[in-house]
Amino acid sequence: MSNILVTGSSGFLGRNLLKFSLSSHKISAIYRHHKPDSYGRDIRFIQVDLTSKDWTELYKLNADTIIHTAAMSSIDECESQPAIAERINYEATCQLADFAAQTGARLLFISTDVVFDGEKGDYSEKDSPNPQNIYAKTKVKAEEYILSHLKNYVIIRPSIFYGIALNGRPSFTEIMLKNLYAGKQVYLFTDQIRTPVFVKDLVSAIWELTEHQFCGILHIGGPNKFSRWEIGQLICDIFNLDDNLMIPVKSSEINLTAWRPLDCSLDIRLARSILSTKFVDCKVGFNIAFQ
Repeated sequence: MSNILVTGSSGFLGRNLLKFSLSSHKISAIYRHHKPDSYGRDIRFIQVDLTSKDWTELYKLNADTIIHTAAMSSIDECESQPAIAERINYEATCQLADFAAQTGARLLFISTDVVFDGEKGDYSEKDSPNPQNIYAKTKVKAEEYILSHLKNYVIIRPSIFYGIALNGRPSFTEIMLKNLYAGKQVYLFTDQIRTPVFVKDLVSAIWELTEHQFCGILHIGGPNKFSRWEIGQLICDIFNLDDNLMIPVKSSEINLTAWRPLDCSLDIRLARSILSTKFVDCKVGFNIAFQ
C-alpha cells in the first residue's frame, strides 16, 4: 500500500483528489485553515502551515509520494502580494522538494499552463516558459528548483479545470452557471484561450501518475480549445440558458491587476500516449459535472 501525502487538501483540486482517491492508497492530507471532508475514506488530516519551518509531523508519515497542490493561485492576489506569493508558491515548494529528496519520496508538483506568454498556443512540454505575471514567475521558479534538485518527480501543468468544488471556493463554471440561472449578466473574455479539463479527469491522471514510472514535465488539458466566451455559449446550449445574458469582452477592456497570457492552450499528446485516463471534451464533462 502506497503512502500518499496531499498538500492543499482543502482546495478545489485537493478536495476532488480526496473524494476520488484510490482504496489502494494510505492517504494523509495537509490543510492550512479549513479541514475538508474525508468523503467516507480513512484519511489522516494534519493542519500545517507549509510556510513555517516546523515540519516535524510530516517526517512521521513516511510518505513515498507527495502530491503538492497547495498554492496561492489567484493571479491578481499574487500580483498585489508578491512577497506572500513567493513564500507560498516558491519557497514552500523548495522546502517540500528538499523534504522529498531527504525522504526519497516521489513529488508530483501542480504547476500551471500560464507559465507561457500566450503568443502562440498549443504549447508542448518542449516549449520554454516565459512567465508574464507574478503567479507564473513563482511557479516557473519552483519548477526550475525541482528540475535541478530531484530525480523522481512529475511537474504537471494543467489547463484551467472545471467541475464541482466540493464546498470550497466555487469554480469558474459554477459561478457562471449560478449567475446565468439567476438571470444575471456574466462578462466573458473572448480572447483568452485555454484547453479546459474536467477535474475528475485531472484527478484520474494524477492518481495514475502516482503509480507510473514517468518522470518529467507533463501537460494535462482537455481535447478542445475554448475561450471563456465559447465555454459560456456551450453551457447555455447544454442547459438551455439565456445566452443574451453573456457579455463579450476583451482583456484590454478590463482593468486587471495582473496581465494574463492570451492563448495558453496545451498540446496533450504526451499525456494521452502514456496515460490510460481519457480526457473528455467539455460538452461531455459539463453534462457529467452539472446535470
